[in-house]
Amino acid sequence: MTAMDEHLLEVDDLRVEFGRGRGTASVLNGVSCHVDEGETLAVLGESGSGKSVTAQTIMGILDTPPGRITGGAVRFRGEELLGADEERRRLLRGESMAMIFQDALSALNPVYSVGFQIAEQFRFRRGMSRRDAMVRAAEMLDLVRIPNAKQRVKEYPHQFSGGMRQRAMIAMALALDPELLIADEPATALDVTVQAQIMELLDELRRERGTGLVLITHDLGVVAEVADRIAVMYAGRIVEHADAATLYARPGHPYTRGLMDSVPRVDDAGVGGAGAVLRPIPGLPPSLSAIPHGCPFHPRCAYAQDVCTDEVPPLREVGAPDHRAACHFAEQFVAEGPDRPATQDVVSG
Repeated sequence: MTAMDEHLLEVDDLRVEFGRGRGTASVLNGVSCHVDEGETLAVLGESGSGKSVTAQTIMGILDTPPGRITGGAVRFRGEELLGADEERRRLLRGESMAMIFQDALSALNPVYSVGFQIAEQFRFRRGMSRRDAMVRAAEMLDLVRIPNAKQRVKEYPHQFSGGMRQRAMIAMALALDPELLIADEPATALDVTVQAQIMELLDELRRERGTGLVLITHDLGVVAEVADRIAVMYAGRIVEHADAATLYARPGHPYTRGLMDSVPRVDDAGVGGAGAVLRPIPGLPPSLSAIPHGCPFHPRCAYAQDVCTDEVPPLREVGAPDHRAACHFAEQFVAEGPDRPATQDVVSG
């Protein structure tokens, strides 16, 4: 790969384990993906599928112990990060790549003002004076549309609403103009109006700055309007990958279709929402210390056959270019489209 066609971020066969001995949990099992400049990659999946661990490993903030990287590669503009020393990773964080955490109240320090926490980056990374750094902090709060930014820059996290704290986290992440932004459930626990505002803001900033965006979420509806490509994770693996239009129109994995079926649809409901029928995925995600043999999804899948319990399906191309699915019957799913239910009431395990 030459410098002309290298990806902004490339993750190749990433593997992470937690614990030791019999208690070992395989949290990531060969995750591969990439992000280019000005592109949004959405990573979807239920809680425990490995989305946040992937982000933490990319950022170099995976706590060890109990987590440890057992294989794979993470490259930023062609530079291998997993073998880099901590000083190099520290320099990249903030300057080149930044992360928005899902719980802004926990991520922000309660004893310092919001402005101080943003200004700190300008002081230590740009050598600005305290006054100039606070001016820049106010400008960042204004950028993410916090009203009266010059006054609110002196306030503390508890004085901000949930939506404003999330905007402050975005301002902090964007302060040094990183090339890559990872947003881990940025709209969690916010009402739908604020969720829409946060997603619109991230998309606008991505377009204006040409930033590569990795958006981690469990909600297909949140990413429908903003994602260029979508990677669906289950049990520490990417089980489907496609551009957004292809994935919504022709899902190739029963888990992806199960996620889509679990979203309420207005056209399924009667007057006042009565009569809506939800089709949730039966059972629970597998324990990562005891992942089922064969396809990890087979205990919850209505289409499971003997081959599904015996062989792990590879992530292979089906249908459109760059549409890949890890299902033995992916071609059948693609041909049927999104309307037929992919799950039924089956007994897990």
